[in-house]
Amino acid sequence: MSAKIIRTDIPVTDGDIEVVRKMLEDVKFAQSYRASGDIAALRAATAKMVQNPFFRPVPAGVSVEPGALGGVQGEWISGPDASDDVLVFFHGGGYIRGSLDLGRANAAEIALGSGCRVFATAYRQAPENPFPAAVEDAVAVASALGAEGRRFALVGESAGGGLVLSTAMTLRDQGRSMPFAISCISPFVDLTLSGDSWDFNAGKDIATREMGNDMIALYMGDADRADWRASPVFGRFDDLPPIHVIVGASEGLFSEALSASERAVGAGCPVTLDVFAEMPHGFTKYRFDAAGQAMARVTRWLATRAKEGEETSA
Repeated sequence: MSAKIIRTDIPVTDGDIEVVRKMLEDVKFAQSYRASGDIAALRAATAKMVQNPFFRPVPAGVSVEPGALGGVQGEWISGPDASDDVLVFFHGGGYIRGSLDLGRANAAEIALGSGCRVFATAYRQAPENPFPAAVEDAVAVASALGAEGRRFALVGESAGGGLVLSTAMTLRDQGRSMPFAISCISPFVDLTLSGDSWDFNAGKDIATREMGNDMIALYMGDADRADWRASPVFGRFDDLPPIHVIVGASEGLFSEALSASERAVGAGCPVTLDVFAEMPHGFTKYRFDAAGQAMARVTRWLATRAKEGEETSA
């Protein structure tokens, strides 16, 4: 049986649509989100954004402890009675301005909803550590779990959503243990920024092509932006595990999320694609009703894949 995309188009509330409108009109929020200039200013803007009252809080009922895997620092996030399966989470931030703080709420929601332990990875970022340092760290973490015989899945948001794909492709090419599932949230998978949605969604998204180019220049330097380790949409999708993609219909990178999904099924990899109407880039980090729905779908999908794996190995 050939693989296919199982696509669900999900409407959002009028309240969410109104909040998006206000975000796009809010000059102070735009300045914080789209900050440019030196790296210290960019990271300070991210830290300020995390403190915004509209930013999604870390849910109660999880433990957060520092840790390391494969020589890479991060933190373990667990809910009560967590299983032995590990979900490796990669935050966003364009490979330059992200942090564990930025992704902690989503990572914690995934831990609670899936019943698995989450290792949130503090992978190296540019400009101090340019491409391919982030990929090297991600592969080191996953390889360490595989070497221990642990079952694991890869989950990432924005830049992290691209990182999970390039990591899985690298693990496959190196003959290492593979994840049982891959979940990509608002995935940044084409650093050439060649998708049509950067044009037809211009003015609808809080992320812009100019902002993307600024971050990519710091991450890639003179390296080839089409290198599949940076832009996994151009990589080989054969022999990858099932993939789940969450994306907002108003995202500048909407087209690349669709392209990656199409390339995956073309290579025989099943894809579950959830498209949230009128949602901007990174919407799962904010207090949208749609964010709660999206994270529930992510955790339910991951829990199902984990259970399937247990039954297969039993």
